[in-house]
Amino acid sequence: MTHSSVFETDKFLLDNPNDLISIDKWQKTVNLLAKLFDAPAGFLVQHTPDGFQVTIASEQDSNPYPAGVVIEPDVNIFCRKIVETGEELYVANAPIDPCWDSNPEVHNDGFTSYLGVPVFWPNGTAFGTFCVMDYKQTDYQEDYLELIRHLKDILEADLAMLGLYEQMQKLAITDPLCGINNRRGFTVLAEQRVKLAKRTGGLLGLLYIDVDDFKSVNDLYGHNIGDTVLIHLANTIEECVRHSDVIGRMGGDEFVALVVMEQEDDLNKIEQRITQGIASRDAALPEYAVSIGHVKVKLQQDFLSILDRADKEMLIRKREKS
Repeated sequence: MTHSSVFETDKFLLDNPNDLISIDKWQKTVNLLAKLFDAPAGFLVQHTPDGFQVTIASEQDSNPYPAGVVIEPDVNIFCRKIVETGEELYVANAPIDPCWDSNPEVHNDGFTSYLGVPVFWPNGTAFGTFCVMDYKQTDYQEDYLELIRHLKDILEADLAMLGLYEQMQKLAITDPLCGINNRRGFTVLAEQRVKLAKRTGGLLGLLYIDVDDFKSVNDLYGHNIGDTVLIHLANTIEECVRHSDVIGRMGGDEFVALVVMEQEDDLNKIEQRITQGIASRDAALPEYAVSIGHVKVKLQQDFLSILDRADKEMLIRKREKS
């Protein structure tokens, strides 16, 4: 199994205000799976365009893979087979099957047995897999297969509830002008990203973006043009970050973006892309500029303090222009 950068997706297991989805609940389910199968490792693996991410890993000393490990999409692993076929997979003794000769889980990590089932979003697309792995050959009977299917049903019920919750909450958390998260939506999602980063060791950065002298734009061109400027800025920010990053409009002409960092200069690069995107606007839009403050997220801080740090950094940048 290869390691890559930890990333996050736009749909994830969220500890939301109504406790519809609880990471702790899913963790207990994966732990229970490993315990009932007397196996050294159990996983909930999420399939994304970037690969297969260990979303939840059983909490055992014998489990070599923590949450956050990512396997690239073209690697010949068991979970990939399940996602491709949409069917459950039981391999009792992988080393004797030539199909798994190039599987690093077998030949690098020493796993012999694998049992996994597909987990689906409510619309039928693959979320990923729910699986258990063992270093020795196994002989699971039908009762064990029924057990993992039952646990999988519980997980899929949670995903269905999450989908319903998202539909119900969309209007409440979306900015009606720009079509991105409003302050409430951004804060809820960003706090979950911070929680996840604490679990997986991810590195996050926060950008706080404010239009310079936006009142003059409204006064000179009218509020309709001012609204078009805000929409353009929102679209520009969205184009300059990953789809999985969290962006929002805090109100007025203030925008924020919580991004996953892979390199130390990622925040500077995002700033440059936003500035370039503004400069290349359509000629029908008036000229405008923004001030951007950014900070690396200190995971031990509460999120309001993180926002305040980024806001103050933005104000410093704005004063430097005057």
